[in-house]
Amino acid sequence: MKKKANTGRVSGGLSRRAFLIGGGVGVLGAGAVLGGGALLRSRDEDDGSDGLPRAVDPGPLQLQVGGDDHPGRVTVLTTTGRRLVHFDGYRLTTSTGTRGATVDDPGNGRPGSGPVRINFEVTDPDYTASVTYRADGGRVTADWEFTAPGDGLDSAGRALLRGGRVYRTLVDARDTSELHVPASRWVRDSRGGVPVQERVAELNFIDWDMPDSEGGDGDEADDGAARLYGCITTATSTSRSDTMLHAAPSRDDDGVWRSRIEFRADTTVGTARSLVDDGRTLLAGAVLGSTGLPDPTVDITSAATYNVVAGSGPRTFTVGLAGRSAQSTQSRSSTSIEVIARDFDGTEIHRSHHEVAVPRDGDSADSAGSAAYVDTDVTINLPGPRSWCSIEATSADSFARTAAAVWPDHDFGPSDQSIIGLGGFASTPSPGSAQSPGLESRSAERALWRRLGVRHLRNPWLTAEESSELGISTAAQPGGSPGKFDDASGGESFSEWAEKALDRGENAGAAHYELLNEWSLAGADTVELATEYTDQWLIPFRAEMDRRGTDAKLLAMPLAGWDAQFLDTIRDRDGWKLLDGIAEHAGRGNYVPDYDGGKWNFLGQVRTARAYLDGHTTDADSPTELWLTETYACTRPNAWWYDDERTAADSVLLTLMLAKAEGVSGVHWFQLADGLWHDKYGVNPTESEYHYGLLHADRSPKPSLPAFAFAAEMLDGAEFLGWIESPHPDLRGLRFTRDGSAFWVLWSRQDGYLNNAAHGTDSYFPHPEPWIPPEGSSLQVTVPGATRCQDVLGRDLDTDGESVTVTGSPVVVTGDSGDLGAGLPGPDVVTGEMSVALTDVTARRGDSPGTLVVEGVNDTGGRLGIRIMGRQVRGVINETSLVVAEGRFTETVEMGDAMPEGTEGTEGTDSPSDSAAAAGGAVGAGSGRPQVRIMAQRREKVTASAAEEQAYRAEYYRTV
Repeated sequence: MKKKANTGRVSGGLSRRAFLIGGGVGVLGAGAVLGGGALLRSRDEDDGSDGLPRAVDPGPLQLQVGGDDHPGRVTVLTTTGRRLVHFDGYRLTTSTGTRGATVDDPGNGRPGSGPVRINFEVTDPDYTASVTYRADGGRVTADWEFTAPGDGLDSAGRALLRGGRVYRTLVDARDTSELHVPASRWVRDSRGGVPVQERVAELNFIDWDMPDSEGGDGDEADDGAARLYGCITTATSTSRSDTMLHAAPSRDDDGVWRSRIEFRADTTVGTARSLVDDGRTLLAGAVLGSTGLPDPTVDITSAATYNVVAGSGPRTFTVGLAGRSAQSTQSRSSTSIEVIARDFDGTEIHRSHHEVAVPRDGDSADSAGSAAYVDTDVTINLPGPRSWCSIEATSADSFARTAAAVWPDHDFGPSDQSIIGLGGFASTPSPGSAQSPGLESRSAERALWRRLGVRHLRNPWLTAEESSELGISTAAQPGGSPGKFDDASGGESFSEWAEKALDRGENAGAAHYELLNEWSLAGADTVELATEYTDQWLIPFRAEMDRRGTDAKLLAMPLAGWDAQFLDTIRDRDGWKLLDGIAEHAGRGNYVPDYDGGKWNFLGQVRTARAYLDGHTTDADSPTELWLTETYACTRPNAWWYDDERTAADSVLLTLMLAKAEGVSGVHWFQLADGLWHDKYGVNPTESEYHYGLLHADRSPKPSLPAFAFAAEMLDGAEFLGWIESPHPDLRGLRFTRDGSAFWVLWSRQDGYLNNAAHGTDSYFPHPEPWIPPEGSSLQVTVPGATRCQDVLGRDLDTDGESVTVTGSPVVVTGDSGDLGAGLPGPDVVTGEMSVALTDVTARRGDSPGTLVVEGVNDTGGRLGIRIMGRQVRGVINETSLVVAEGRFTETVEMGDAMPEGTEGTEGTDSPSDSAAAAGGAVGAGSGRPQVRIMAQRREKVTASAAEEQAYRAEYYRTV
């Protein structure tokens, strides 16, 4: 262990993470650190960055009140008189703002430190607004005060000033230099569950080029090698523009609404900006002395771009400790830091204690206004060849977490043999994108795409040349809203819009276009919207594609949850044959991915979409492809509707496996990292939109990330054979073949289909830590010829010969091709408790066409309802129900057109294409006869206080 005192000064040399290994996206050797450059660094620099330019001290900042053309304007200046930022009035609501002003300025228009008091006239007399500016050294504060009608709340109880924005204009700042990250802290809830990261302030960084004459030390030429770094801090900031910054006030006990805005431009800001570039946002907020952070504040980071490495072994993690600069008068003290690392099984793989001197402002070797923080390097031996680890550093009242993952490289095949794709935002969006750029380098992110087996992108983040070089198929998703072209007042025409969309797609070498997004939201007039979509968008867009002669495919607008009426309207209005495929966003709540009851489930929506598509394939011009362009396992913490992090890893693997089984052409996972497209490093423990990533906000891996990579490896070039045919009612499984051998994906549903089924009426539901395996039932499955069993991360599991333990978490079993071959439909021996006592189930074709004979034993102690599902009929999944008495039963079921068609011959004969839509999951091209699905279900509360019943099913797939 090595301790380093860090001066906190921004230097012109390499940052700590700036050069780790050679760049590019080439194959990394075992043990190599992923990524060819900085973890997080300047957005306008790529690999080989020399770090941020030197920070200069602007001297004591000054305030100057503006002229008559800007009533209430206050300009912040450096000691040499350089203007940095104008602060004007305030927009209280969308229709209310400040205008005239009465100014109390002790400087009478001359630069000074204030205080400057401004009382504004407001366009609505029911509001008042005033502000007081003060300059103190390198910082300026603006304290706003407002009164609002009544109690300041609307009829829904929301603050009237919740969207309040201060008008601010940057003066000659560097283009695209503005960077927004939150100051945040880790906290634990007294109600239990996993700790969460919450915001305490918003940090908006800006920088200006500063020649020697304006603060340089004379050692460098006037070449932009020095910068002034500024930061505007607010309590809330959900949006920004060139002229406004969200700064909503909060109400104090006296009924006055207050908002404080701080602008700071001393060298401490340069230190914080450098820390942000190194991915150390927790420490950056502490260095700036953000109110609400513990003192001292601890963080922990790694040199690897995404804390992902290709091999096991010792890795260096850096623990940072920052003292509050506002307490610089206190004497220097020390604190103990404990570092604990746990693997996915909860095994403690590292524990260490470090006594560290608490830094204070002025402690550093270079005391010229530097911030005070100290780094301590800790070596942790990461297990392999596959692992996921949680790492936590704790000091007094402060703690921080990160995570790391290990998995070996895999040489993925071409995009046409893969369904694996990525949606959501990219760190470095293509030019012209409205989203904010990220900090990760392009090569590091693309190296991670390669490690994850990403072969499809939903958005044109690559050029055509890059797409070809990386072997990734790019798509384009033009956006637009209903009624966009109804106004003939001179706005953008459809032709202009389409031309831009197609130009962008062609520049990216788009393989397909996904035209618009999610108009089919609940409560909308589906027919009206679908009519506009077909007539005003789809038909003319296809015509423009044909005019250009593009060979790209065209997908219909993705549906936000299944909506057959929307597609019916497209068909009725002659848009169906213009499409090559459809897209679906199969949203999911607290159901496992293989549940298909209710609305917000994954498999049910995918099966329905597949059935509709196949049921309306009438000729060669009909669309055939099904794309899932937003698929997810959201991990909003401590909320029952969402997956905990361990459950999410199971969901990721199952979702991808099921998508392949259902004949999906491609899956775009939403999304790579937590955060929003305009708040990429933001955190919010109560807003689900912040938790859809495979990576945490600090860009360290959730267990979902290695699970995604493992699923991609297993599906690379794989072919679906069919569902497992089991003698046990609770065993579920899928059969695949790849590279000449077969593998099975097995899981148990003894414990039901609903996650968090014990939840009450409160949305809060404590999630378990990700390293704690859940308690539950298990099955013992004898898999003939089994040679290897792996968990969702791809880790090898111990087995007792051919006996495999199967729980609710999927396992992947690979076996000898002779025993576990394409012709073996499932295991013969499965032992374990049953959730529904329906056994000995068989199915065969009846003597009459369209009939099915079903036999079995009902040991539930009473009559039992059974559902039998065959192939879809005209786009609808068909289901036949019957009730059987207790004991052994034999029933002949009239299924009519829903009786699966198939070849009675040998294995390997192709089945009819529409049998791929069988409700129970049809066999693939590698098997001859289709399957039917036979199911019985019961529901029961797992506790008396539960707000929802758990769903249990006996479920069988049988070849007929």
